[in-house]
Amino acid sequence: MGWIIAGAVVAVILILLMTSVKVRFDYSDPGELRLKISWLFVTLVRIPAKTKKQKRRDKKAEKDVKSSAKAAAELEKSEDPGGGRTADPQTLNERKSAEQNKPQETQKSQKTERGKSGKPPKSDKPKSQKLTLSDIFALVKLVWDSLGKPLKRLLKATRVTGFRLDISVGGDDAADAAIKFGKTNIAAGAALAFLDGCFTLKDPKFNVTCNFQSEETRTECGFTARLTVIAALAFLFCVAGRLIRNYMSRKDAAAAVDKLRK
Repeated sequence: MGWIIAGAVVAVILILLMTSVKVRFDYSDPGELRLKISWLFVTLVRIPAKTKKQKRRDKKAEKDVKSSAKAAAELEKSEDPGGGRTADPQTLNERKSAEQNKPQETQKSQKTERGKSGKPPKSDKPKSQKLTLSDIFALVKLVWDSLGKPLKRLLKATRVTGFRLDISVGGDDAADAAIKFGKTNIAAGAALAFLDGCFTLKDPKFNVTCNFQSEETRTECGFTARLTVIAALAFLFCVAGRLIRNYMSRKDAAAAVDKLRK
């Protein structure tokens, strides 16, 4: 019976490790962005986050807060012992003179703390060591050497499906639209080739058109990306191991990290 339970637990863990984190991205002009990150049946991130029902609830909550604030203000007015009367001019003058004397008293106390020598009191905190240019270079090299190869593997393990890029290029006139169309076509093609080298793209759709009847350029883009949990965990463990190894083997990076701690 124990072996059966242990086998079931191991099977569940393996199934969870093989599941994927799903990212759905959609963008269309003018500035309409939709992003959803989910794992199994749980939504981790959603943009825009609020639905219509939630907006209605927020409006109702704001109205309730305003009504309660008004009720509290009315209650304070009714319980005011002074009956809304202003203070006497003599008391106001006394308050102003007391406030004017406060800065002078603080200056006197600061002078007494400095002492007869006129020097400010020394703080017990140790002086922090500033990072030099070589220290910054050592830290950047440490992070890059620890993160570079694992990050490339992580990006390549990310599967992107349903990728589409539609760009409608416009211009002030036909010649301007044609020039913009050529530049946009080259830039979009280079960007797609770069993404194909970083990620695993499945049947990407890429379309750039020239619209001579419009002065605006409109863009629509969307894709679905999936990354397995085991690939993400392997990335974290690999980065941690390489970071520790590089930190132990490089004295300049260790010295720079020690300066950051102090």
